[in-house]
Amino acid sequence: MTPLTSVPVHFDRSRSPRLVGDIARELESSGVVDFFQTYDQLTNLLPNALWTPEVTPLSELSADNDSFADGLLLAAFGMAATEGRLGVSWTTDAVRRGPAELAQSMLTLANAASSTVLMLGAGELKQCRPYGYKRAEGLARLEDHLRLLPQLFEATGPIDFEGNHWNYKRASIGCIHPNRPKVWAMGGGPRLIDMATRYADGISASSPCAIASPEALAQIVAEVKQKVEEAGRDPDAFDFSLWIPTFLHEDPAIIDEALNNKLVKMWAAVFGRFHHDSWADEGIAPIMPPGFHYALKAIPTQWSREECEDIVSKVTRPMTEKSVFAGSPPDVAKAINEYVDAGATHVAIWDFGPIVRPIDEAPAALARSLELCRLLKA
Repeated sequence: MTPLTSVPVHFDRSRSPRLVGDIARELESSGVVDFFQTYDQLTNLLPNALWTPEVTPLSELSADNDSFADGLLLAAFGMAATEGRLGVSWTTDAVRRGPAELAQSMLTLANAASSTVLMLGAGELKQCRPYGYKRAEGLARLEDHLRLLPQLFEATGPIDFEGNHWNYKRASIGCIHPNRPKVWAMGGGPRLIDMATRYADGISASSPCAIASPEALAQIVAEVKQKVEEAGRDPDAFDFSLWIPTFLHEDPAIIDEALNNKLVKMWAAVFGRFHHDSWADEGIAPIMPPGFHYALKAIPTQWSREECEDIVSKVTRPMTEKSVFAGSPPDVAKAINEYVDAGATHVAIWDFGPIVRPIDEAPAALARSLELCRLLKA
């Protein structure tokens, strides 16, 4: 199987969004990247308290890692700069944006891209609580979205709908929809999987963070496909997307240095396993409190430098090594291909290189991500 690929674009407000056009053109011209991918984040997953020059050279370019540019606008800037051969994917949650507004945005993007995917989750605490949203409503709102979006994408007239939170009465966003976007539900758990297999076009998760081995993925794929078939849908048309955290480099000494970086260690501690207690199943002592899951517990903007240093001090090398696919593009491609063989139809390559290496090495880091995509498609 040849997987679809994307290289998520991280961009903040220290630079003009016009510059993402250059990135989009490079991804398109590579011929090995299927999607220009952006994400809807108000604040970073990694704490700003560790965003300092001795930890990341990027802090010299942008002193605040929480000043995200709007991912939807970045997708529009990127598509405007390309020739239509590149697809676009965008991630957000079902808590902070309404179904009609999402449908309108995605149908607009779909007219500028070769293919369009919306990755939609139930929300993260860090995106909800500080801004007055209720993360506890996430799954119920996600169900509404997954039921409504296909109707809005295909409507031939006004629609009625009664859901958990959204009720439509003769609602319409028009009937022009030549290119139907796909919707992948982001996350896991029985309830999300049940609604995704009935209403979505696929599921998006992360390896090794949520699915720690190819064997675990193969089992999930088999179970999900069975549920898709039981819902009267085509299991072969259902997508399985994986976000893959990497550090790509050929030099073992530089890899060793990267895995000792405090931001990489923080990633391992907080996100290395989304269900943090599962570290114990792999013989590694959990660091965070029992029951910790980043989406339900983590608000990195509220962590002090002292708290971050305390967490980082407890991270062991085995934990870091199991949280990031580190190595040369051929080595990492070999590891990821085991997940492709297990059923992954799409992989998003998220690389730590631009964060932990000198700024002038950013083009080389992107080149390694493109090489990895090429190898995955070979």
